[in-house]
Amino acid sequence: MLAPHTPARAKTSVLLSRTAPKIPSASELYEPLVKRVLRHRQFKVFLHSALFSWFLVTTWTTWQEGKGGSITAPIRVSTLLYSVAAFVAGALPVVVVRKAHLAASPTPATSPSKILTGAFKKSSTIHAFAVYTASAIFLATIHIMITGAYEPSVDTHARLSIFVKSKKHPYYLNGHLIYVLLSQAFVAFACLLRSVLLDRFTVRWNFASSQEQLKTFGLARILTVTFTTLIYTALVSLAYIVAFGLARATVLPVLFQLPVLSNLLRPFAAHFLRGQWAPFLLTRHWSLVTRTFYLALSTVGVWEFAETSFEAIVAEPTHVAAQTADQGLTLVSGITSTDPYLKHFAFAELRDLATDPSEAASARRTALFGDQKYTPSLWATLSREALLTLGRDYQLFLRRGQPAPPAPAAAAPPKASTPLPAPATPLLRASVFRAPQPSPLRAALDTFASDGALAAAVDETAGAGVAHVPELFRSVVAAPSSPLPAVAAGAKEAERAVVAAGSAWWARVERAVGGDGAEAGRARRWWARERVHKVAEASLPDRHLDALVAEVLCRLACASLAEDRYGVVQRDIPRIVEALLAFLGALEEYRAELGAKHARPDAEALKDLPAREVAEREVLAMEAARASEVVGVVEDAIKEGVVQIVRTFGEKLAAFKFPPRTAKKLQGFVDYN
Repeated sequence: MLAPHTPARAKTSVLLSRTAPKIPSASELYEPLVKRVLRHRQFKVFLHSALFSWFLVTTWTTWQEGKGGSITAPIRVSTLLYSVAAFVAGALPVVVVRKAHLAASPTPATSPSKILTGAFKKSSTIHAFAVYTASAIFLATIHIMITGAYEPSVDTHARLSIFVKSKKHPYYLNGHLIYVLLSQAFVAFACLLRSVLLDRFTVRWNFASSQEQLKTFGLARILTVTFTTLIYTALVSLAYIVAFGLARATVLPVLFQLPVLSNLLRPFAAHFLRGQWAPFLLTRHWSLVTRTFYLALSTVGVWEFAETSFEAIVAEPTHVAAQTADQGLTLVSGITSTDPYLKHFAFAELRDLATDPSEAASARRTALFGDQKYTPSLWATLSREALLTLGRDYQLFLRRGQPAPPAPAAAAPPKASTPLPAPATPLLRASVFRAPQPSPLRAALDTFASDGALAAAVDETAGAGVAHVPELFRSVVAAPSSPLPAVAAGAKEAERAVVAAGSAWWARVERAVGGDGAEAGRARRWWARERVHKVAEASLPDRHLDALVAEVLCRLACASLAEDRYGVVQRDIPRIVEALLAFLGALEEYRAELGAKHARPDAEALKDLPAREVAEREVLAMEAARASEVVGVVEDAIKEGVVQIVRTFGEKLAAFKFPPRTAKKLQGFVDYN
């Protein structure tokens, strides 16, 4: 029997078309590394906040014990447990809500009214207010527990129990407790309002476009937080005392006048209607006022310390590319991230690679320029992403922060015209023969007859004249053609009187609210006026990122003269220089516009102006100076980068072709150097 034949197979060949791999996305390569570093830094924030909570609880317990305080109070088990509770109730929620709603770019609002209106439209503000209020109430509860544990001899009112100790009225609420809880809620709202107006949910980038990293001095930060907490808590406590006194004198009596609500409140709060006025109550309950102030000071201190530590740590640059085999691939993958916060870190680390003068960094840059393993290549992806970032921000700056206009709708295709049907010929049903003409004498007699054409014309004219007159008066009076002059004059006089009375009433209202109508108008204008520097910030929300992008492009372009073996970077230098100089021209025009519009007047011109107008001009000049600083972040980075390119390439720039406008702008840098 014959053996079976071996099956035929195709001969393998090494000449295969292999598709080059794509660069991994940022979510696969770069973002996990950065998030791991940020989680580690979050534990540093928790550690600092926990130490502050322990110091705070130790101060509370030592104050409650008085002279009999023990030396072992800081390491007592109860102190440690209360410290953990204060950290969980005070610092932890604030850090979590800041992390959940962190933004890399500032809020595009140009006035306090727009900032507040835009903030309260966001769900994040409602969440933050709920977290602040709950944290303040829990901290007050911990303080009450410490007071009850370490002050057993104090009466029920000072220990902040829920009900007043009274046999006749056992359900009367403790006014001290209500005062403390309302104070904590007021402090929570005031701190949230401050955070919203200062835009504290935005990252405060604390490193510039230089190689050295900015370090925050710990002692200076602690002193700043301490003084800020003292001053702000004192102002908030004073405002709360005034608000509470007004509410007790006006709101509470009104509530007890309502039928149903009065029956519900009297078993619990009828004793609040009795007693002296609020200013005299302060002298009798001064210990409660001081205790509430210290509690508010502790609450604001916990929040302020945790938030300041969070702001300082989350803005520090990261260095994660060294942990990977191909640092250039990791960083190029990172700049493609859709999260601007993580993208900022990638460009900052890429800036460090571009400015590092070591031989290892030079080898990594050479590998980045000459990489051909990926489609598109590393340099093509880097230059494209960088130029797109600058282009988007350039267009936003030209619109002065306004959103892009909607794209015009596509024109509807014209409908096919249908031929109209041919009009039908009307059928003539009249006589086609010519009528016989009457004699002239017969026509004249018919005209003067009673039913002739002349009588009909007279009747029609007379009826048209009295058609709008009522039937009763048609025979006795004619209708006037215009209103009576006296009636018209009286109506206008009455209208002027009504307008004058309304203006006088509105002036009295403004004087009652704001003291003077002019002062109230100035307050409204201050609240709604657009700040010059806020307009600049809204026009350049990602200015720190733009400065990093400009420095990265210029540094790598300069390094390519000696490290680019294949000349891939030189092909993109004209595009890079053109984009940077176009952005620079727009920035310089805006700075010149600020100088011409809000220039500080000289002393001679100010002599003839009133003091109020002089103050307004001074404020506008200060805002214009701050706007120039905002513009200078990107402007200085672009100028420095272009100067480096000019100094590095020198006469070799003549080999590149630039548009006439770009060449003219670049010639100024060449002549300067």
